[in-house]
Amino acid sequence: MFAKTNRLIDDACGEVRRISHNMMPRALSVSGLKGALEDMVQDLGKQGLHVKLEMIGLENSLAPSLDLTLYRILQELSTNVVKHARATELLIQLLRDGQHLTIIVEDNGIGFDPLSAQNQKGLGLSSIQSRVDYLHGTIAWDSVPGQGTLISIHLPIP
Repeated sequence: MFAKTNRLIDDACGEVRRISHNMMPRALSVSGLKGALEDMVQDLGKQGLHVKLEMIGLENSLAPSLDLTLYRILQELSTNVVKHARATELLIQLLRDGQHLTIIVEDNGIGFDPLSAQNQKGLGLSSIQSRVDYLHGTIAWDSVPGQGTLISIHLPIP
């Protein structure tokens, strides 16, 4: 009975997580991607992280579903920095060049072993990877323990 109850709770938690990940953040629907990211940067600043956000070539709106996916990717990456990196500085860049978008997220934290982290059971990195795959993009994890992290994502933009 105890095991069955635990399974049901785990299933319910997974369902709540799935639903919450599909919801549109209010800031995104009101202010667009730029405004939502600026709000996220302010929130990160309140947590003691100095964040620099640069958006180049994104004057025109993207599709709402793309904005949501990009926001969720950056939200997860930022959450990982706060939870695990012990960083004091974070750089987030979104650079659009024609039909391509490059996202760079760099922190001065403690770094990690990307291969080891991807083999763990957590949903963070796999969630990011699945979203990048969904957008037909590529992601490169450049991190060394003790030396910070640089994540580079390249996406085609229709």
